[in-house]
Amino acid sequence: MMHRMATGLALVLLALSQSAVPALAQSEVDVYQGFFPYEVHRRTLDNGLDVLVIPMPEFKDVLSYNTLVMAGARDEIEPGKSGLAHLFEHILFRHRFEGEVNGYDEAIGKMGAFNNAYTWFDITYYHPTTFTSNLEELAKLEAERFQNLDITEKIFKTEAGAVMGEYRNGAADPGLRMSEVRLKAMYGDYGYGHTTIGYLEDVEDMPNEYEAARKFYDDYYRPNNCVLLVAGDVEPEEIFALALDQYADWKPRDKPDPGEAPPVNGPKREHVNWATDVPPRVQVSYRMAAHATGTKATAVGQLLPELLTGDTAPLYQKLRSEKQTCSSVYLGNAQYESFGPGPFVLGATLFKDKYEEKGEPMLDEVIADMDTAIEELKNFSQMPGASETLESLKSKYQYDMLSGINSPADAAENFYWYYRFEKDIDVFDQMVESVKALTLADIEAFARETFVPENRVVVTLTHTPEEDAR
Repeated sequence: MMHRMATGLALVLLALSQSAVPALAQSEVDVYQGFFPYEVHRRTLDNGLDVLVIPMPEFKDVLSYNTLVMAGARDEIEPGKSGLAHLFEHILFRHRFEGEVNGYDEAIGKMGAFNNAYTWFDITYYHPTTFTSNLEELAKLEAERFQNLDITEKIFKTEAGAVMGEYRNGAADPGLRMSEVRLKAMYGDYGYGHTTIGYLEDVEDMPNEYEAARKFYDDYYRPNNCVLLVAGDVEPEEIFALALDQYADWKPRDKPDPGEAPPVNGPKREHVNWATDVPPRVQVSYRMAAHATGTKATAVGQLLPELLTGDTAPLYQKLRSEKQTCSSVYLGNAQYESFGPGPFVLGATLFKDKYEEKGEPMLDEVIADMDTAIEELKNFSQMPGASETLESLKSKYQYDMLSGINSPADAAENFYWYYRFEKDIDVFDQMVESVKALTLADIEAFARETFVPENRVVVTLTHTPEEDAR
């Protein structure tokens, strides 16, 4: 990778031409070039706001204007107040821009912008995409709602009710209930102990929590807890000047400490009875160490999905092809790529007709097959072709890191996802180098340390008619 510290003449002239821009406009800009396929330009304002720019001129006249707030379910530390981070994902769209009801939404609509957001365990991410001709107006819109959110208690109650509707819709998905049970068993009352939408009783009470919600916004929607990332057909100097103009007065504040996750005290096994006739499901989970770029544990985590559930993985072949017991086998890394100790979740959906023939012993059979695959990682060097497998997965990892970048929005999302942990502009290079350096012994050491009974939670779900459940 390569860095250069740039203070461009154009930037200085542009800054001097805007009387509202403070002297900070003449500070240096960090520019990254490396494994990530685009340059990344960074400036940090005096208030702690990181401003990142990814110039992508081939996407003519298009930009993605993204704001990352490092607040999610983990930060909902007050009992009875879960779901607030997700609620604000909704609330910010109801901002009364310039005092007008629906002012923000109408202004965005006039731009023809695509505008959305999502919440996760550690973050909330807002990502409108529009034309570069709308840049100045969009910057004004976004800066105002993040610094001076204007909503009434009536608007708040309406959106809180909308979240209740979202919960009801999600409740039809057995996966939500499995997640609720698994997270509670693994984390208890810690912030990771509930899904991002929150506990049902808290969602029901949410319309009454206007003051708690305002406090959450005041605590977490702060410049030193946010990242502004603009990608597309843009000039870094213009973005930095706009950021200084729109965000320089935003006041920083230290955010509350989320505390430490309690021990799992496993092994634990939970079961969910589901009234609707759906195929059975199994999840074998372990708590993993928090993400730390450059460490061997985090590097191994990057390869786990392919090692266990890739098309050529022994477990995938066994469950999907040889035994044909499962219609899907999955392991995502998004849950354990987290600021705190996140969950590794190896899951499978069983074939309903085969389960009806074999009954509950089939659940134990699938769990045993999963356990065998996990245990084999503890002696990975003894598996046939282990060295070749590891080298192949290292190469595939590098390809996969880049293959999903097809637009400014993709570039921004891929970069922020890993940048957020240490705010290191070299993060992609560090991730790749740490994976390339992995040995067979590293895989084994990770498995022996992580996949232990005290970290383990298993959740199963089967159809049980309501009258039987009673």
